[in-house]
Amino acid sequence: MSFATFNIKGYKSGLIGIGRHIDRSCKEVKKTGLYEDEAEKSLNLELGLHIDPSRTHLNEELVDTGGKSLSELVEQRISEGYTKEKAIRSDAIKALGLVMTGSHERMKEIESDKALFESWKKANWDFACREFGGAENIVRFSVHRDERTPHIHCVVVPITEDGRLSAKHYKDGIIKLQGYQNRYAEAMAPFGLERGIESSLTGRKHIPTKEYYKSINKIDREIEQATKHLNTLNPFHRDKAKKELENVQDKIHSLEEENKLLKREVSYTKTTGKTVRDNFIKNSLERVKREVNLIQHAASMGYVLDKVKSSKTWAVMEKEGDKVLIKNSPNQNGHWMYKSLVDDQDKGTIVDFMEKRGFTYQSICGLSSHHLDDRMLKDQKCLSQEIQDVSASRCIAQEAFDKVKVHEKNNYLHCRGIGRSTYEHYPSVKVGDQAVFALYKDLDHHGKGVMCSTISYGFDSKGSISEDGFVNSAKYFQKGLPRGLSVLVDHHIPVKSIVVTESPIDALSHKQIHKDDGSTMYISTCGSLSEGIKKELETVLSNAKAHELSVTLAFDNDPAGRQMDKVVSELAGVQQMVCKSSIPSRSKDWSQELVSILGNQDMLKVLQKELVRSGQEHELRKQQSKEPTVMGLEISMDW
Repeated sequence: MSFATFNIKGYKSGLIGIGRHIDRSCKEVKKTGLYEDEAEKSLNLELGLHIDPSRTHLNEELVDTGGKSLSELVEQRISEGYTKEKAIRSDAIKALGLVMTGSHERMKEIESDKALFESWKKANWDFACREFGGAENIVRFSVHRDERTPHIHCVVVPITEDGRLSAKHYKDGIIKLQGYQNRYAEAMAPFGLERGIESSLTGRKHIPTKEYYKSINKIDREIEQATKHLNTLNPFHRDKAKKELENVQDKIHSLEEENKLLKREVSYTKTTGKTVRDNFIKNSLERVKREVNLIQHAASMGYVLDKVKSSKTWAVMEKEGDKVLIKNSPNQNGHWMYKSLVDDQDKGTIVDFMEKRGFTYQSICGLSSHHLDDRMLKDQKCLSQEIQDVSASRCIAQEAFDKVKVHEKNNYLHCRGIGRSTYEHYPSVKVGDQAVFALYKDLDHHGKGVMCSTISYGFDSKGSISEDGFVNSAKYFQKGLPRGLSVLVDHHIPVKSIVVTESPIDALSHKQIHKDDGSTMYISTCGSLSEGIKKELETVLSNAKAHELSVTLAFDNDPAGRQMDKVVSELAGVQQMVCKSSIPSRSKDWSQELVSILGNQDMLKVLQKELVRSGQEHELRKQQSKEPTVMGLEISMDW
């Protein structure tokens, strides 16, 4: 395995030292003994020992310095790029030093192939420009071939797009640094170099270059000291030389043992490396799924928010015909999710989003939220509460409806006294612990329309009891979607009549009481008579008149129900048609009427309490096991 190596260091001072090292002016300094400071002296003494002067002529500088020193170039870039009025702090980091290379054996192979080496240099230049604010921020880009392994010293001035001098912008936090490692490895992949395993997984500690060279120099000096008399011809030194030779042999034996240990470690690394890398990728991708706001990230890729079709909750974003739908908050698993509006198979997490658009896992692992602009989120906060895009609302509603967990025994409708035969032929209802009904807009006379939302009915999760001893119920609309009408119709039987009720639960109760033969279409307002709902009802009544269908208004027997009856009757009057009215005689609504007629209130009370209790125990077990929990409406989108 050959690994890509990328290091980054900030410089507040000491630019003269690193500049002279890059320029190979170490010899002159060592001759005169003049150093700018102790840091420069230490740097040159340690690194200079490993420079091969016979190869220094192979080094290259790809930035035109104009004969200026590194310090002068840094100050010049700051004067040109820094646009803020605030004075720069004396302890500010003025430059970042990048070292880019790879495993020794592979780098020597790359160096030996002239065309490949040129491509490698260009790939490094492109990476530095892309990651650190463009070519104007690069003041040195030096290719060194006179040390053991070919490498590049790149010095950048951390000027941001908005004219700030901010090393923090480029170098803040472990996540950003890991991102550089990931993206650099991706850029080096064509050259046979891959990313090393993250230190948090291997437990290894990084040794600074200076310390590494210092340890090598120490061994060199010890061997030199131990062997300095071996070549002497003075016979008086032979015994001493023999003894020193024995010491050297002991040292070599010790190094051989150490080498064996290193070989075993390399073998172990090779056999376990894949598993560790797989775990690293898995952990990194999971972090990205949770951390990176997909709306902001899509915007950084050039996707534009469609403000007309989006809402505060849902973002419809488009780029060159690629249209996606993104919710503005993570799902119950903590993941940011999306759904393509042009390809039903294109959906999932931000990882799926990136992978299906040609990005590698290495580049995805490097994503973070630190650099993302929040202007898109601010724009979205100014939008309407409900999404306006028809295809998007249909997609959200359908996905949610399809995920409802269904069971037949002792389900919600059973506990309301409604038998399975009453609702089993209706595709727009699903029943489990809750009863979920699809809501539609733009209905025709067959009861077909565009799904726009859902409504869910379930018992109070706290198990509160009403005055008559039943468990209280609650209803939930899908957040951020437009309201529509509930439609219960058997599409295999021609429609002969229409019954309009307040809730679909009342509609099913009305059907069971009147033993309908299946030819009736039930329309429910779900408790709302907004302008949008009244418009939908006008369409229903118009279709009913055109196809000579009778219409019955079966609202609640209370002031609100009578008001609804009056409003809908007036809508029918506009169509010059007469609607019959049907109200429950024993109770407030048709649901209670059915319970009263059945005469088995005690049994239903027991069933309701049992359903609520089992649901509470189920939620408790999930929380204890730290499984994802869906509270309330169990139809939240999870693509």
